[in-house]
Amino acid sequence: MGLDYALVHVTYNIPVAGLMTLLFWPFMTRLDWQKISTLIIISLVATIPWDSYLLRHHIWTYSSDALIGWTLFSIPLEEIFFFAIQTYNTSLLYTNLTRPLVLPANLRITSRKQTIAGTFIILSAILAGLIAIYCGGCCTYTGLIVTWAGPFLLIQWLFSSAFILAVPTTELIASIVLPTVFLWVVDTLSIKRGIWSIETPTKFGIQLWGCMDIEEAIFFLVTNILIVVGLVSIDYANAITTCQLVQSSEPIQNFPSYFQMLLHFMMGKYVPDKRFVDSLTESVEHLAAYSQSMYMGSALFQGPLRIDLILLYSFCRVADNLVDDARDTKSARIVIEECDHLLEAKFSHPNSFPPLPDPKRANYAAPPELIAAIDRLPVSRLRLEHLKGLLEGFRTDLAFGNNPDSFPIATESDLDTYSSHVASTVAASMLGLIVHYFPNHPFAVNVLLRRRVVDAAERMGQALQYINVARDIVLDAAINRVYLPTTWLNEQGLCPTDVLVFPTDPRLESVRERLLERADFLSASARSEIAFLPREVQGPLLALVDSYLEIGAALRRGMRPRKAGEKLKLPIGRRLWVAYRAMALRR
Repeated sequence: MGLDYALVHVTYNIPVAGLMTLLFWPFMTRLDWQKISTLIIISLVATIPWDSYLLRHHIWTYSSDALIGWTLFSIPLEEIFFFAIQTYNTSLLYTNLTRPLVLPANLRITSRKQTIAGTFIILSAILAGLIAIYCGGCCTYTGLIVTWAGPFLLIQWLFSSAFILAVPTTELIASIVLPTVFLWVVDTLSIKRGIWSIETPTKFGIQLWGCMDIEEAIFFLVTNILIVVGLVSIDYANAITTCQLVQSSEPIQNFPSYFQMLLHFMMGKYVPDKRFVDSLTESVEHLAAYSQSMYMGSALFQGPLRIDLILLYSFCRVADNLVDDARDTKSARIVIEECDHLLEAKFSHPNSFPPLPDPKRANYAAPPELIAAIDRLPVSRLRLEHLKGLLEGFRTDLAFGNNPDSFPIATESDLDTYSSHVASTVAASMLGLIVHYFPNHPFAVNVLLRRRVVDAAERMGQALQYINVARDIVLDAAINRVYLPTTWLNEQGLCPTDVLVFPTDPRLESVRERLLERADFLSASARSEIAFLPREVQGPLLALVDSYLEIGAALRRGMRPRKAGEKLKLPIGRRLWVAYRAMALRR
C-alpha cells in the first residue's frame, strides 16, 4: 500500500483542475457543466472495460507499493480518477478557448467526399489496429489503443464531420495539444518513479525521450482527441438548436433541455438555412473587424440571445460606418434616409425584403452592405422606433458638417437627447430581445417592472455615451465634431471652435471630469435595476457596463491612448479582470 499514484494527482492534476476552475468558473454556464459531465461519464464507461482488460492481461502494470489498494474491476481507483480528471481538465480548457466562437456560424455544408475520406481513414486505422492485435507481440498495445478509440471516433465523425471541419482549427489544436503535452510530462515523471509501466513484450520499446514510450504518447494524444471531438459534437447539437430557435419568430416559452437538444440532434430532422448561416457569418466577421469589444462582450451571453445581439450590433456598426465614411454631408444624409426607408420596409413586410426599387429613388441606390445588415435584423423581437432613434443620432452627427460655427450640443439637455438616440435606443432594443427569450420571467410579464427597467437601461445607455464623449474629445475634434455642451465650455472660458483648434487644452479636463461625474450619477441610478433581469443576462450586462465605467476610471487616472488618432483601450488583463469580477458577482 502506498500513496505515490495519489500524490501524482495531488501534485499535478488536481492543482491544474483547481486553477482552471477558479479562472473559468464565473464564465461557466449550466450547459458547459452538462457537457463536461457527459464527457466524464462517457470516458469512464468507455475506458473501464478496456483498461480492466489491459490490467488482467498484464499489458501494463502498477507497482503495488504506489497504490492505496482499492480497485474496481481490477483497476486502481487512482487510475479511474485519472480518466475523470483528464476529461475534466481537457473539457474545461476547450470550453473556454472556444467560448468566443459563434457556433451557428460554423453550420456549413461540407463535401461528402471529405466525410467519406475521413471515414475511410478511420476504418483503415481500425483495420490496422486489428491486424496489430492479431500479430501480437510488440504491436499489441498500439493495436489495442487504435481498435478501442477508433469506433468512438468513427461515430463522432459520422455525426459531426461537417462541423468538425468548419470549427477554427486553432482552438481545436490548442485544446488537444496543451493537455497532451502536460500529461506527457506527468507520465514521464511517473514512469521514472516506477508508479506504472508497460510490459516489454507488448510494446515497441521506442522511447521518445527519457522513459516516455511511444505508446503512452499515442494514448494521451488519442484520448484528448476523443474528448475534444466529443465536445465538438455536443457543440454541433447546440449550434443546430440555437440556429433553429433564433430563426423562429415565436416567443420561446422554454429552452429545450440538454437531453432534448441531444435527442433532436440524433434525430437529424433540422437542416440549417444556408442563407441565414452565411449572413450570420458576415455579421460576425464585420463585428469582429470593426467592434472587437462588442464581439468579445457578446461571448458572455448565451445561445440565441447572443446571435440576435450580434445581428443588432452589426447593423449599428454598418450604418454608423456608412454615415461616417460618406464622402460628404449630402451622401451621408442619403444613407440615413435610405436606412430609414429600408427599416420601414423590413418591419412592414419582413418576408418580401428587400423591396422592389422605387422609381423616385432610382438615383440613390442603397449600399448592398446596408441592405444585408437590415435584412439580418430579427425584426419580430425589435421595435422600429428604437432603431429610428439611432438614425436621429446620426442626423445630429451631420449637423456638425453644415456650418463650422454651428454646434448642435449647446446644453446638457442636448447631450442627454443625443445620448438617448445613439445609446439608449440600443439598450432598449437589447431588453426587447431579452423579453422574447425569457417571456415567463417577471421582467417580461410585469409591465410596470419592465417600464422601470427600460427607463434604467436608457439612463445606463446615456451614462456609457457620456464616457464615450469623455474618451473621444480629440478624435471627435479631428472630424470637426464637439459633443461637449457649449454652456459647459463657456464656463471654462472656451467655445467649441477652441476645442477644434486645441483639443488637449488643460481646461478641458474639468469638462471631461464633469462628463464622468454625470456618467457615474446616471449609472449608479440604474445599476440596481439589473437585478430584476433574468440571472443569465445579469452578469454579461454588468461586464459590459463595468468595462465602460473602467474606461472612465482610467481617464481619471490620466491614462490616454499611446498613439495619436487611437481610442483609449484598457489592457487585456484589466478587461478580463473587470469581466471576471462582474460575472462572479452574479453567481
